[in-house]
Order: sequence, then structure tokens, then C-alpha cells
Amino acid sequence: MTDAAKPHQARFSVDTHLFRELGELLVGRESTALIELVKNAYDADATEVTVYGEHLGDQRRGVIRIVDNGNGMDPGTFQRGFLRVAARIKTDGGRKSSRYKRRFTGAKGIGRLAAHKLARKIEIQSTPWGKPGQAIIGVDGFIDWNKVEAVETLDEVGSDAVSASARPVKRGDRHGTTLTLTGLRHTWTDAQRARFLTEVEGLQAPSILIGALPKATVTSGGLFEAPKIADAPAGDPGFKLKLEGDFEVGEGYWPAVLDAANWVLEIDASEDGVRYAVFPTKRMAKEFPSARSHQFSEEHPAKAVGPYFHARLLLREGAPSGGRDERAWSNRVAGVRVYMEGFRVLPYGEDADDWLYLSRDYNARDRKLRFLVGSVAPGKLTEVEDEGLLGLSNKHFVGGVFLTVNRSATLEMLVNREGFVPDASYDTIVTLVRRGIDLLTRVRAATKATTPSVATRPATSTGEKPVRGGSLKGKAEGSLNRLAKQAAELEKLAETAPHALKQTLFDAAAEIAHATALSRETVPANTMVLVLASVGTQLAAFTHEVNRLLGLSGDLEATITRLRDQDLPPKLKNHVGKVAVAAADLRRAIERQASYLVDVLTPDARRRRVRLKVHDTLNATWKLVATAAEQRDITFKNEVDEEIRTPPMFRAELMAVFTNLLTNAVKAAGHGGIVRAVAHAGDGGLRVRIENTGSRVDPADGERWFRPFESTTVQIDPVLGQGMGLGLGITRDILAEVGATIAFVRPRKGAAAALEISFAEGSGS
Repeated sequence: MTDAAKPHQARFSVDTHLFRELGELLVGRESTALIELVKNAYDADATEVTVYGEHLGDQRRGVIRIVDNGNGMDPGTFQRGFLRVAARIKTDGGRKSSRYKRRFTGAKGIGRLAAHKLARKIEIQSTPWGKPGQAIIGVDGFIDWNKVEAVETLDEVGSDAVSASARPVKRGDRHGTTLTLTGLRHTWTDAQRARFLTEVEGLQAPSILIGALPKATVTSGGLFEAPKIADAPAGDPGFKLKLEGDFEVGEGYWPAVLDAANWVLEIDASEDGVRYAVFPTKRMAKEFPSARSHQFSEEHPAKAVGPYFHARLLLREGAPSGGRDERAWSNRVAGVRVYMEGFRVLPYGEDADDWLYLSRDYNARDRKLRFLVGSVAPGKLTEVEDEGLLGLSNKHFVGGVFLTVNRSATLEMLVNREGFVPDASYDTIVTLVRRGIDLLTRVRAATKATTPSVATRPATSTGEKPVRGGSLKGKAEGSLNRLAKQAAELEKLAETAPHALKQTLFDAAAEIAHATALSRETVPANTMVLVLASVGTQLAAFTHEVNRLLGLSGDLEATITRLRDQDLPPKLKNHVGKVAVAAADLRRAIERQASYLVDVLTPDARRRRVRLKVHDTLNATWKLVATAAEQRDITFKNEVDEEIRTPPMFRAELMAVFTNLLTNAVKAAGHGGIVRAVAHAGDGGLRVRIENTGSRVDPADGERWFRPFESTTVQIDPVLGQGMGLGLGITRDILAEVGATIAFVRPRKGAAAALEISFAEGSGS
């Protein structure tokens, strides 16, 4: 066989471009890269790691240094473990560290590529751990990624790009590894740096989530003294992370976060089942004496494979307190985060991440707690009406879900190290954590349904006195707080009172509590009343402005009409004719608005109540929605007798009622539809009915549309507006002032929905 015929030995070669590809693909962002390097120190049995940053906003001068006291490396380990991509060193020894038997957080042997993501050059100094008297050789090395990538294949990489040299260890040298990264890859803006520092700050969970809760803060114990955050034996001394230099962020306000919490939720998911504990803080118990601890349990939906985990969440019901910096910090650390072996998994818990659907459901205003549907966990804690409306968004929670490698083997990390593959195991975690939050919401709803809030105030020797000064809302809330406290005191007195008096005291306390609860629902409306009052003062000026615009539009129409009558070229005359039609439409639109504003806002409309003609008031109100109705080809049929009158009412009141009913009817009637008004006056009083075609409303389900924020309108109309779900409730309150009621009734043939107003007996003539 000739030399030409002999087969040549084939061999793989690796392009140096691979490092860039892997560095970008396997590490999503800079903070993720830093987490990977810190986790390497943990896997090396370090008990302490320091992350130091300097000049982070300057590519040339910037330095990142990671120093740990772990097992370190000798030249052989450095070559086999650090310089070998996808090394198998972590697959040896049962995937546990040599000294403390920690479960490795890394597995693919590519974590050191995180350094490539952060900087162009890395220097390594490492001293291995050894027994006293043992000869120990350390290693000094560096990698210059620019020089590595300057050549085509790895075979061509020289010692000027990658180097490792043995270094004798002197007595007293501390074991561990120091990584120094220089030549940062990015010039970071202030916003990027702030985000990076926030993510670095959260590398590990705060002590309030992983330590024992202080007895001075909570009313009772939960499911565990401290959650299991890592798979390590009892002899493991633990792991401490220190941030220094540009990374230093101070101690934060974690004690204040715990003090501001109202409720605590703990979850223990194991092969034996899932247990939930919901318990109030002492702050909450003081405000709501009926607040109690609850425990729930259910089967684990995947008890054979997991994942299993612990979780602890703190809930703050109101706005964050304290100064501006403290409030900003509280918002920054808010969210339910996920930790694996004690280290945070991004992006869970970030502002833009809604992995538990909390913000989605909060904005949707769902009345049901959908994660409790079909679950046996609530047990005897029955559903509370509209309990879903008490759900809160991400910013009200501070919490952690703690996973370990051996208890969550079914979870797979995404290739860029940010989050998990959204498979069945991930869905299980989402379902169980969110179910716990929904259980917490039901407990809160049950608590608030049984006892009004008791806000304590300093008392003098003569007892509490009303607060003088301040806003009307503040005074009302102070009175309600005192009433609630007195109701609670009455209940205590009733327990020791004579039998003949006991029931009377209990009944009185119940009435006070009921009246207080009803009053609390009306107090918040005061804020909206003040806003509307402010708008109302501006409407007077606006009415004059509309009337001025009406005059101007009339002059404009007349001028254009005269211009059209001039001897103009046919093409120009045609354009002027179109402008004249538009000017006429503009005048009529302003005229309708001016007429309505005069009817509603003039002093006569609110000066005294008179018996109003229903037919005429309906026609006046229809002018407001006529344009929108014409665009939809909707016909209005006013079949009310011209002589039928209401009981004494302000004209502004009746106009407001008809405005809401007619705008709703036009929205629902559909293109080419019909809106009809009929009335009947008899011995039973006056009944006025507004019917429309189009969207059907079942009278049996009609009451829901009188609740706040219930609306079917999603399109914004410049005349009709976008429904907020408040109009029908306001309409009912206005009519109640004159002894009238309103409700959905079964429509007559040809109509889809009907609302009927019933005035008191004797009206209508």
C-alpha cells in the first residue's frame, strides 16, 4: 500500500471561539456569573467567601476579586479541574465535597466560564488544604481570554495566554483560592450597576427567612425552627458571604421588614405530604384580636419524585413604613425568591417576574382563589365571599423557597443558569407555593370578616378622647377604632355578667361591631368624594368654556357656509362643503354637551327637589350619548308618557341616573340595536324600565354588576368612556336617597337586558 493510500489519523480540534459561545450561552447575566463563582467556593468547602469590587463602572480600572478559605488547588487539581472544560472531577466521590460532604451545586464543569462573562483576564492564586506536616504545593495561574481567542484552535494557545506554575506554600499561608478579574467587559451605567448590586446583595437569603423567628414578633411557632436550605451534614460549619468595596451595601433594614409583617406562611413539602402553617405576628394579633394560627395539610401531588422543599413568606398588608430610604429598600427586596443550596436562583422574585401569578391575579380582581379549587387543604376553613379581592401583589411579600439538590432532583436548570425548565416539577412548586398564599388569603378574609380592626391609642386616666383636628377621614377612623374597642370590651363584660344581662350585652356588642364594619366600607369613599369635589369646582369653569366654544363653533359654521356660497372652482367648492358638514357636526356635539352641563351643573339643578317629567329628562340625557348611538346605528325609543313625573328629586340626580343607564345600554345594544324606555305609574308606585338589545344579562346574576369594579367594558369610547364598574353602584345609592330601588329584571320580547327603577308608592302622577 502506498503512502497516499494509507489512512491519515483524524482528530478533533476545538475552535477558541467556543469559550465565547459557552460564556454567553451558559451564563445569562453578570450577577449570574458571580453567583456561579461563589458557588464554586461553596463546593470547595469554603466557610467564608469575600466578593470585592472596585471601579466597576470603568472597564480598564475595574477589578472584581473573590477570596475564599476553601480546599484550594494544587497544580494537578488546577489542571484537571479548573482548566479542563466539562471536567468530571465533581462526579467523583458521590458528588459531595471532600471535607464537609456538601452536595455539589455545580455538575457540568463549566462554572469557571462565568469568569469569561465578567472580565477579559483572570488571575488565580490557590493554596490547598492539607494536614499539618504535609508538603503542600500551591498554584499561581492566569488566563488572558483575549489572547486565547486570538488564535484559531486550542492547540495553538500558548503560555502567554494560559499559565499555571507551582508555588511552595509557606508556613502560615492560609488555604483557599483568590480569583482576580480585570479588564471588565462592560462599562456599566448607574442603572445597570444598581441592578447588579441588588442582585449580588440577594445571593443568599436574609436571616429573617432562614433563622428562628423571634418570639417577640410572632404569636406561635410554625412548621420548623429554621428551614432546610442546604444538603449538608450536622458537622458543616456553614457558609458566610461578605460583600466589600463597591459591592458593600450595608446591613439593610431586615429587622424593620420583620416588624412590619402582619402574617407568616410556612410550607413543608415532603414525601409524607404538604403541610402549611399560617400564623399572625403579634402586631397583627394586637390589631385583630380574632387573628389565629392555622395549619393545613394535603397529599404531595408527586410524592414519589418531588420536588420537596421548605418555604417561609412574610406578608405586609399596608404600604412600607419608615423614611424614604427604608421604603425604597423594602420595595427593592420584596418578592418571593427561590434558593438552591442556599444560593439565589434568578430571576424569581424580581420586579418584572411574576412566577406565582400574584400580580396577574391582583390586577384581574378575581373574586375566587383559583389555586384552592379542588384542593382538600383548606379543610373546614370555608370559602369567604369575594375573598379573592384580598389577594395582594408581589411587593407585599418577602419570602424564600428553599431547594436542595438531593430533594429536587427532578428539576432541571435552564442552560443559561437562570431559572428552571418549566416542566411538571416546576409547575408543582408553583402550585404548592401559590396554594399556600391562597390559604393565607382565606385566613385573612375569615379574620377580617369576624372582627373589625382594633387600633390601639394611648389612653388618659379618663379614657380615650376623640382626636381633635386632622382630616374628616382621620376623625372617622378614630371613632370607628374606639367603637371596635368598646365592642370587644362589651364582649368581655358579657362573659362575667349575670345571665339575664349576658345576652343583651352580646347583642349590643354584635350590633356595634356590625355597624362599625359597615362604616369602614364607606370611610374610604371620602377620599374619592374629595377628588370629585375638586373636579366639580373645575366643571363650573369648564361649563362656561364649553358655552364659549359653542358660540365659536356657530360662528365657524356660518363663515364656512358663506364661503361655500361664493363662486369657487368645483373641486375647491367640494372640499369646502365637506368642511361645512364637519363644522355643523362639531357645533351639534358641543351643543349637546353644553345642554347636558347646564342641566346638571347649574344651581337650579341642585337647589331644590321637584317632581320631574321622566320623558323630557330622558330626552335631555339622550343628547349626551346620541353621537355614539348614531355611529353604532342604535335607535332610541322613548315610550314614556309625557305627563309621568318622579317623586321630588334634584334634576342633577335624575340626569346622573339616566346618564349611567343610557350609556351602559348603548355600549351593550350592539350595532343596529335598540334602546327603549318605558314607564308605568299606578297604585304600586312608578316603575321606569330601560331595555336594550345585544348583550344578555340574566336577572339571577344581575346583582354582581352592582358590585364595585365589576364591568364588561374593555374598549374606551371618547363619549361613553371605559367602565370602571362603579356606575351602577353609584346609581343605586342616588336612588336610595329618594326611596327608590333598581335591579335587573326579565326583559320583554326582543330585548336582551332590562333595568327597572321602582319609586315609592304614590309617585308618578
